[in-house]
Amino acid sequence: MSSAAPSAQRPQAHLIDASAVFFRYYFAPGPEIFNEDGWDVGALLGATRWLLSQTEFFDEQTQVVATAFDESLGTGYRHTLDPDYKANRPLPTEDIIYQFSALKAICEALGFQVLASDTYEADDLIAVIAKQLPDHATRLHSRDKDLRQLLDAHTELVDFVSGKVWSQERLLEEEGLTPEQIPLYLALVGDASDNITGVPSVGDKTAKTLISAYGSWQGIQAALASEAPIPVRGAKRIAQNLMDHAQQVPHNLSLTLLSSQAAIAPVQWRQPADWPLVEALVDTFGIRRPLSKLLKTRQT
Repeated sequence: MSSAAPSAQRPQAHLIDASAVFFRYYFAPGPEIFNEDGWDVGALLGATRWLLSQTEFFDEQTQVVATAFDESLGTGYRHTLDPDYKANRPLPTEDIIYQFSALKAICEALGFQVLASDTYEADDLIAVIAKQLPDHATRLHSRDKDLRQLLDAHTELVDFVSGKVWSQERLLEEEGLTPEQIPLYLALVGDASDNITGVPSVGDKTAKTLISAYGSWQGIQAALASEAPIPVRGAKRIAQNLMDHAQQVPHNLSLTLLSSQAAIAPVQWRQPADWPLVEALVDTFGIRRPLSKLLKTRQT
């Protein structure tokens, strides 16, 4: 199934999970790239090249381009709810911090809004901005499944690696879920990447069957209380596991549900790129040469 591009009648908005883009290149195989100051700039180069290559970010119809950075590892509000949350991830190294700072400066010079918080994650920041754009055709650029909960009639999620575009229709057709059901799905099955443990023996198929049958966690609890058999294989065992972990699911939901409470600057319209500043920055960070042709193309 293919998905149509955002409506041409609506102004365009692009909300980018900049951390996800950055780490795609940070962990990619290949030789390390160092600048004259001795800093590893390979991921900075990859992320900057990707940003410059996205023609739609610079299109006349595009009113908003916002880049969200994850800077809350170890300090975010989810860590106060669960100290094991993302405990499997190492804290940022000095070279990551350096490259994040450089990438934010380049994004600002390109005229993009930069979002970061030591309390809220990039997904939360994107969620807040997305709600401020009810009249836009909005594209979210990420590989994070959490963001599927933001899909609606005018919001799509683009996997920036595969190019696959997720709409709410595609989500229902291929996964059997609505955007509103994504947090519950993740709460039931768990999320290894975020170190969230799901309910034992509740995998993809079982979780989707339960959600389809009962719609919500409250609906699942009501079915369990009725003692009627639930429509899954190993119903008795699964029902017992759900009852034994009745407190874990709402706890997980507090982690998987994106927050709309982040106090951030209102959405900003994209500004014209300051190309002399962009050129100066990529020169300073030692990544100008491999970007020279792309920079020239983007400015013409």
